[in-house]
Amino acid sequence: MATPHIGGLNIHNSDQFEKNQSNLKEVRSKIWMDIIFVNINSNEIDFEDYIKPLEQRWSKFINHEDQKLLVHSKDHGSFDLEVKSNWKFAIENYCESYHLPTIHPELNKVSNINDHYHIQGLPNRFAGQGSEKYEQPVKGNNKFDTFKNWEKSSLKNSEYIALFPNVMIGLHLDHFYVFWLEPLAINKTKEHMQMYYVGDKSANGEELKELRKENARFWKDVMLEDISAIEGMQEGKRFTSL
Repeated sequence: MATPHIGGLNIHNSDQFEKNQSNLKEVRSKIWMDIIFVNINSNEIDFEDYIKPLEQRWSKFINHEDQKLLVHSKDHGSFDLEVKSNWKFAIENYCESYHLPTIHPELNKVSNINDHYHIQGLPNRFAGQGSEKYEQPVKGNNKFDTFKNWEKSSLKNSEYIALFPNVMIGLHLDHFYVFWLEPLAINKTKEHMQMYYVGDKSANGEELKELRKENARFWKDVMLEDISAIEGMQEGKRFTSL
């Protein structure tokens, strides 16, 4: 049984706390791509089997060695958004690209709807979309380090996966982001965004700080644009349920 940081930062034990007498119930957890997954269902499959189909799909872009290169950006690497809707509407919105031209005109310029394709994983695992011709929106982005495995491919794809139940991730040649959704109520959700780059120089180096700032601004603007659509679905559901 683990008791993370109970004795202070990175101190996971304490003489003042007896695990066997705490009545705490052990749950399975796993860290993948710096995301902590917790599973309270003891009958569910192992995480390695759960994530295997997605890892196989992404093996042409990022392998296990490339995963170790991911570094969180400390200066422009996170933001939170609150949405007045059920968290499931955010997942549904993330899985389709039909709204790109009207809701995301700037994103549509670099990731056009005509170049998008649908992604359907195993039931109850993941789904999403991808772009065959993603052009990085940040000028000078070639200064960022890139995934070595991706460089072996001639593809210029980006892929956006909703990893069920409540994680949304975006994989690009030189950066990676993850959204995890925190349900606050049946009609209120908090979205937590974290940005990653390849290597510490790209993620936290002073030379690329302005590029990280612009990249974070771009994605935050995109996610803000989604709010009206998601809240609109919530409102429509409210009226259809009357």
